[in-house]
Amino acid sequence: MRQVTPEFLAAVAGSHQVATRVEVLNDGEVTRTVDAIAGGVTLDQTAATRGRVDLTIADPDLVPADPSAALAPYGNELRVYRGVLFPFGGGVETVAIPSVELVSLGIFRIDETTVTDNGDQLEIRVAGMDRSARMIDARFEEPYTVAAGTNYATAIAACAQAAWPAIVTNLTATSLTTPLLVAEEGADRWKFLQDMAASLGHALFFDGDGVLVSRPVASPTGTPAATISEGGVLLSAGRRWNRQGTYNRVIATGENPAEGAVPARGVATDDNPLSPTYYYGSYGKVPRFYSSQFITTDEQAADAASAILARELGTTQTVDFGSIVNPALEPDDIVTITRERAGVSGQLIIDSITIPLAAEQAMTGATRAVVA
Repeated sequence: MRQVTPEFLAAVAGSHQVATRVEVLNDGEVTRTVDAIAGGVTLDQTAATRGRVDLTIADPDLVPADPSAALAPYGNELRVYRGVLFPFGGGVETVAIPSVELVSLGIFRIDETTVTDNGDQLEIRVAGMDRSARMIDARFEEPYTVAAGTNYATAIAACAQAAWPAIVTNLTATSLTTPLLVAEEGADRWKFLQDMAASLGHALFFDGDGVLVSRPVASPTGTPAATISEGGVLLSAGRRWNRQGTYNRVIATGENPAEGAVPARGVATDDNPLSPTYYYGSYGKVPRFYSSQFITTDEQAADAASAILARELGTTQTVDFGSIVNPALEPDDIVTITRERAGVSGQLIIDSITIPLAAEQAMTGATRAVVA
């Protein structure tokens, strides 16, 4: 969950005045702000590109006329915020409460701009992806080598910086080192980066501030970030049960063993008797196999297997919801959702979430069950 004040959380749980901001960035610097009349941001941890934006703007002065225009798709980015406009004093007797508190939903490269003029109204639709788009486009122009024994965090940072020297990173420290790695000419740089992170049991993505982040993937635990319930902020809920594509054991192996060595191997199993996908129960044994050139030790293989299994747990039980907007929520947050008539009651993990900018629109999300 994005860091916000308690007053912010109290405000978004009820009636409040919405504040939004959309900034145009050139080389990371704000050049102007624009007003969006519709659209929003989708964050999806199951996708290679975590964040996408799709906005509608109704300002004829912003129609791109040449490649240097603010909304032309030649490198400019949009930083999108949503938050709360507090009444004077915020109803709280402290100067620490700002008049406006905004949450940055991400920084998105402009990929497509479409202008529509129907005679009565002109609209500019702008769509884009988060900064992973820059990594995706920067395919390797020649074979790329990572020397054996390179710390993985160092290798990830160096590979990203080779495409974008000014990139800002916040990578989880690790003591693990790489084997000799070679990416072929034309290979996908972003996939190469994500595969390195996945071999550690980490997720790699650009966060709401446009920073490249790596984070260990683990079965979520702890206090729910928010409660979304009927009679409160919940507007709609639907539940699905589906076992297709859900595994209860992951076997991870390495592809790059030293000469004469046995390939690294790690296994993670849903061994919780209370889990509906319990490996030794009536659900049956449903293994998934994962192989990677980046895995060199049994410990690393076990971490990778555990991370993959953590994403599998709970996927047989999914809940889609619509609610009053809380822009501080993110994928991987635990929420409590209650809708008795639909049989929804309990803790769920957000996999994807769409945050609109228009005050009258609902936030929507897709979740999966938390497995104790």
